[in-house]
Amino acid sequence: MADVGQAAREEVNLIERGGNYGWRCREGDIATSNAADCNAAGTLVEPVTVYGRSDGNSITGGQVYRGTAISELVGRYVFADFGSGRIWAAQPNLQGSFDNDLLINSAISPTAFAIGPDDELYLVNIDGGNGRGRIWRMIAASSGNPDTIAELLSQSGCVSGTDITAPYSGLIPYTLNAPFWSDGALKDRYIGLPNSTTMTIGTDGDIEFPPGTVIVKNFRLGGALIETRHLMRHPDGVWAGYTYEWNAAQTEATRVRGGKTVTINGQDWIYPSGAQCLQCHTQAAGVSLGPEVAQWNRNFAYPATGRNANQLDTLAHVMSFSAPLPAPVAQLDRLASPSDTGASLSDRARAYLHSNCAGCHRVNGPTPSDLDLRYSTPLMATNGCDVRPTGSDLGLTNARLIAPGDASRSTLWERLRRRDTHAMPPVGSTVVDANGVDLIGQWIDSLTTCN
Repeated sequence: MADVGQAAREEVNLIERGGNYGWRCREGDIATSNAADCNAAGTLVEPVTVYGRSDGNSITGGQVYRGTAISELVGRYVFADFGSGRIWAAQPNLQGSFDNDLLINSAISPTAFAIGPDDELYLVNIDGGNGRGRIWRMIAASSGNPDTIAELLSQSGCVSGTDITAPYSGLIPYTLNAPFWSDGALKDRYIGLPNSTTMTIGTDGDIEFPPGTVIVKNFRLGGALIETRHLMRHPDGVWAGYTYEWNAAQTEATRVRGGKTVTINGQDWIYPSGAQCLQCHTQAAGVSLGPEVAQWNRNFAYPATGRNANQLDTLAHVMSFSAPLPAPVAQLDRLASPSDTGASLSDRARAYLHSNCAGCHRVNGPTPSDLDLRYSTPLMATNGCDVRPTGSDLGLTNARLIAPGDASRSTLWERLRRRDTHAMPPVGSTVVDANGVDLIGQWIDSLTTCN
């Protein structure tokens, strides 16, 4: 049986009647911060296999395979990780534990396994990128669909044929009013639309893309390209994320499968797995996140022409939208820039929360709370202002999610300051956004009411 850990380990246990598996003083093969609670260490049953945070953050298990379609798996325990999308098969070794063979670096978030009436192995994922979960059948790789995603960025079709550091000329560049925090990296962004297709503006202002769309994002630290991410809407309508790691010479970027963490310029940089991409790019938020009217309603200096113009007007002019803009741009929503000191403190803070938190914390979002941090939601209706946390209070006295007038009692602010198991965002970041923390702290301290 798979057992989700606390902060550092995931584990698989061989179940025996009356067995004590160590919670909450141990997780996997290490002690937790609650180790003092454990007064019977000698009676604990050790796990048969464990893995750490470099491989995932929430184990999903699992079944012993008894089917006939994949003979190599017979008798082996198959399990996965919800966060990374990795799927393993464990096999007993001569040391009394198990060895884990990685079967798939998938781009899904597995939530459960089951044996079907055909005795074959099935799994469920929580979000297939189309608003619903999916059921998948495990098959032998030789009978599956080939992976056609380019291994090298130069082969992806999304870069210039003469300069790999430049985009393909058909990509549309864009920028955002309130960019997502990416551990201090500078980013440039592009959209690739299939020929003869257009984007649609939803009733909520979200930009909807046709199948075949590729959204490209480049990341730079210290002026050097370190990563390129592709968010692709495949022809069947399902979204998936892919990432490429640049070499030091800036001559090529290679696809990263399953995610990894690398130290760059003294900081840990996370290359996300496909499943981790979709943890943030939620269906509730339209998957693509940044592209929306309120984010695009601003001027942009187009590098190919030198023209500086409103992005929405420009895209409408070149007929990239399926219909005219719903109103003149001056009448459309516009997010403030969190760094624009000429905007109100409230507008800047709400824009920051919208960009960095509302992908998950919104109506129908993938979190156990009902917190709604979209900028358009009135403060009282966010379900956070002067509300006690249902989860951990993080050791704060008289804690609230948002404590008007007192950031030090606010778990929302405290989570932004952390990069541990209580951090927000929960994945993808190792560096605290000091300016963002300061902005949200000032805003909370300035609140005198939830109205």
